[in-house]
Amino acid sequence: MSEPSDDKVGKKRTGGPKKVTAGYLERAALHYLGRFSTTEENLRKVLERKVRRRNEGHAAPTDEQTTWINEVVEKCVKYGYVDDEVYARQRSESLLRKGKPPRQILQDLRFKGVDEGTATAAVDDLEDDDVGADATRRAAAAYVRRRRFGPFRRPLADPSEKREKEIAAMMRVGFPYGIVVETLDGTEEDLLELLP
Repeated sequence: MSEPSDDKVGKKRTGGPKKVTAGYLERAALHYLGRFSTTEENLRKVLERKVRRRNEGHAAPTDEQTTWINEVVEKCVKYGYVDDEVYARQRSESLLRKGKPPRQILQDLRFKGVDEGTATAAVDDLEDDDVGADATRRAAAAYVRRRRFGPFRRPLADPSEKREKEIAAMMRVGFPYGIVVETLDGTEEDLLELLP
């Protein structure tokens, strides 16, 4: 086997950033969608960041590149790879299971690029479940269980001091005071009935 020539050893590629093409953007979108669920707006932002990384001086996408980005996003929507309604429903259910209150879920969906109507519909759908409890109570029960508050708390010498901290923590997250007190005063069995 022959040894590499001296002119190829230790030299780095100096051609600058790789060129952005429509094909590259399609491959990048499919790779991203293979790993993550997302919205149209977020996919557009991801592709714009990829273009910036490849453009000289991290310049903003050109008009031609913006056209390619829009075409790729439209194609992904057309083939069903990106669906804002499905994403909003799945994300809101996931966040509710983690103990996020509906108001915080709504803000999260807006941040991810879901339009106001779709986000509101997804949060409203959380109310229509078989448990029969509203979404805020279900989220509070999940939050209390996850954080080991209220009936899930370990026995302490002075539970009243811990209770005040638990109330403050739940209020900071965005739960209404009435639901906070109701949840912390509930039994473990009552709260577990609220959870899926």
